[in-house]
Amino acid sequence: MIITYLLDIYHKCNQEILMLIIMIISIIPFIFFVNNILFSMMKNYIHRWHHDYEKILKKYSFYTYLLNTLLSIYFMFWGNILREFSNSYLLISIKNTVLILYTGSSITLLMLAFINAFTDIYQNKIQISAKLRPLSLYVQILKIIIGAIAIVIIISSILDITLGSFFTTLGAAAALLTFTFKDSILGLLASLQLISQDIIRIGDFVTINHYNTEGTIEKISITVVKIKNADQTISTIPTSSLLTTSVVNWRGMVESMAKKIQRSINIDINSIVFIAPTFLLELKKSPYLISDAVNEIDREGIKVNTYLTNIEIFRLYVKSYLKNNPNIYTKDFTFLVRQLAPSQTGLPIEIHIFTNKTTIDVYEEVQADIFAHLLAVLPEFQLKVFQK
Repeated sequence: MIITYLLDIYHKCNQEILMLIIMIISIIPFIFFVNNILFSMMKNYIHRWHHDYEKILKKYSFYTYLLNTLLSIYFMFWGNILREFSNSYLLISIKNTVLILYTGSSITLLMLAFINAFTDIYQNKIQISAKLRPLSLYVQILKIIIGAIAIVIIISSILDITLGSFFTTLGAAAALLTFTFKDSILGLLASLQLISQDIIRIGDFVTINHYNTEGTIEKISITVVKIKNADQTISTIPTSSLLTTSVVNWRGMVESMAKKIQRSINIDINSIVFIAPTFLLELKKSPYLISDAVNEIDREGIKVNTYLTNIEIFRLYVKSYLKNNPNIYTKDFTFLVRQLAPSQTGLPIEIHIFTNKTTIDVYEEVQADIFAHLLAVLPEFQLKVFQK
């Protein structure tokens, strides 16, 4: 009996060794076929379709991960065959564990490489659309989901337990995992809210006073938001903090092509006087648009009497001047020239308008030209600027 048992073991060992030799020898033509025939056909097809795609796939080692995935399938096929000739439970367990790890990691890395390649192709071909939504954020979330699923499947396969039992065991450690990955979870939830509510996008110009930051958003990830400031420095702000911090997004200004000008000139109250009809006749001779302001008086039915003041004529002139300025919106946006409450610094005449110049340099030029002109024309109305 013992001799027969030993001979049987010896016979099976020889068969196992023989099958291992066959597996090792046959792997050479398998790799040759995959690399020189299958991959060559794929590369030729992709090259005819678009030359840049092949470079992107090579950049992320797509073919390497694909080869490893095919090899894992090859080893799984031989693993089922070798199981019939192996008597050692320990060797079978080690072989199965290594094979599960190799197969799971190969497939996961292949999927991640494909996602990275697709992201590059999408951003290169559809650059305008890619800026509307933070694509890198979606990619990060998808990678986390794929990685988590892969880890769950690999661990449950190695331990030979069902997914239901695994999640039951995992639920007991949920509190510890939540505490350990608290920042990542908060960042994930915050990033999902930011993109779902369309609070910020890549390319938006934002102002965050809490962090003393003003610049253009360049990247939105699960953990941080990258902002390029006006002085070319880079700020990184935790994604979760943007839900609890005041963020001024200037996207509406850019999309509407309108930027607000709200500034006032303080008039010396001592220079405000009543005017006579002869004063209006003198104003009509002015080379500026003062005659338009006088005509405005006629259109509004204002009678020239002892109650009409030079400050009122000046306010009407400012309205007329701004309406004739091609850089100012006179419709669909706020257009106000008003008096504010007098104070120790005089009587403020405030201008609240919108210009169609939104770039910072041109915007400042338009604003400077308006107030330089108004300050220069004040003496025509016998008005003075208040200054200490």
